[in-house]
Amino acid sequence: MRFGHRLTGKIEAFDDKGRGVFELHSDKTTVGSGRIAIPFSTTGDEVIATFVKRDHGVKVARIESIVTPGPDRVSTPCPHAGICGGCLWQHLSYDAQRRIKQDMINAAFANAGHNERITEVMPCLVETPTNQHAEKHTAHPSATPFYFRNRMDYAVGWNGEIGLKEYGQWNRYVDLTTCLLLDDNVGETLQLVRDWMHKADLQPWDAKFHTGDIRYVVIRDGKHTNQRMIIVVVKDASRITPAYRSLLTTSLAKLCTSLLIGEQSLPTDISFAQKFDTLIGDPWITEIASNIRYRIYPNSFFQTNTVMAEELQRKVAEFTGIRDHTNSHRILDLYCGLGFFSIFLAKQVSSLHISGFEIDAEAINLAQYNAKMNGVATQCDFTSGPAEDLSWKNIETDCMILDPPRAGLHPKVIKAIIEKHPQTIVYVSCNYHRLVEELKQFKNVYHIESVQAIDLFPHTRHVEVVVKLRYT
Repeated sequence: MRFGHRLTGKIEAFDDKGRGVFELHSDKTTVGSGRIAIPFSTTGDEVIATFVKRDHGVKVARIESIVTPGPDRVSTPCPHAGICGGCLWQHLSYDAQRRIKQDMINAAFANAGHNERITEVMPCLVETPTNQHAEKHTAHPSATPFYFRNRMDYAVGWNGEIGLKEYGQWNRYVDLTTCLLLDDNVGETLQLVRDWMHKADLQPWDAKFHTGDIRYVVIRDGKHTNQRMIIVVVKDASRITPAYRSLLTTSLAKLCTSLLIGEQSLPTDISFAQKFDTLIGDPWITEIASNIRYRIYPNSFFQTNTVMAEELQRKVAEFTGIRDHTNSHRILDLYCGLGFFSIFLAKQVSSLHISGFEIDAEAINLAQYNAKMNGVATQCDFTSGPAEDLSWKNIETDCMILDPPRAGLHPKVIKAIIEKHPQTIVYVSCNYHRLVEELKQFKNVYHIESVQAIDLFPHTRHVEVVVKLRYT
């Protein structure tokens, strides 16, 4: 099979990457055989497609036309759907998205030898503000949830595009005119940055040759505070003269409460900056989740879906069992970040003491500040360090909260937790494929008491899974 060969087939299932797949059987009318993966397709679609590449032994094709649509296919409101890498599943009804995620999670658990199953994926909620400046919002389920993200990182392409990368491409970009994930005025913001680049004769970043000036436009929102931070990430901040800065400030002042220039001099394709200059407002925003105020810096990790992050907080609190205890209870929050779970839990029970541990020293400083701002500083202590150095292993705890990055837990960390054997572990995972493998080790001394999936990421294959483990 060569690039450009045309294929026909009917989508039978989804693979682990969320692509529709079918088996191509060799005969006199075909150009090959094997599994064909087709992004932006769904089960039941009868498609005509073109072979484009191989991906770890799987042949990948691009839809040319849909002969007969599958029953879950819906129209896509975004003009960039089907190309942009931000939404792989926008063409699926939201009920179908949740059902498919449930099936994929249960299949992963079964394939790993676990008997536990989830019965539903908690649906994404969207909010409508009571008025333009209100902090109180009404949350409700939506058939097609959009505008739920509080952060988006828009790349600047080598040809001057500003947007997201094309699905499956590392150096091809979609020049966005809108983005339904963040806010309906994103297109205006990105266009103003394009105009500014042109007027200032600043060059777009070329990720292949590591040349150019402007690398990313990052937008962070306080969904419950109506604050917005815009960060223009550049290669060399000294290239952005006072006149250029003034022009940028004039252009974007009406669209944000904070405007920053961030510098990232490394050739690595990342949107995080090494240092910042503040042009408007403060070098932070504030977000409210579950009536708790969190200060957030430009590089801070914060759950990207504020409304569903509140549901995640409530599920973690339920799994810790803190409301079942009237006496003192100690929790170790091993990947605590800026105190997202720690502070929420401390506010629920005044006798609770939480020790937070996190590799990012800036996040620890924020956690301390956020605990003080919310009146729970005496209940919380936060320490900075890598989890794998095991300096946390002597901290007294009845319950551990684990919310590691996508790569999961270091083997040394798993071993140390099992040796420490707290009575309860609440594991929050954004990568259930890694989770099911690690559970094999935990189940030597723990049993799985509860599993819940929560959809923080509509229109993608990603989903948050929370597991409660009890020591046997």
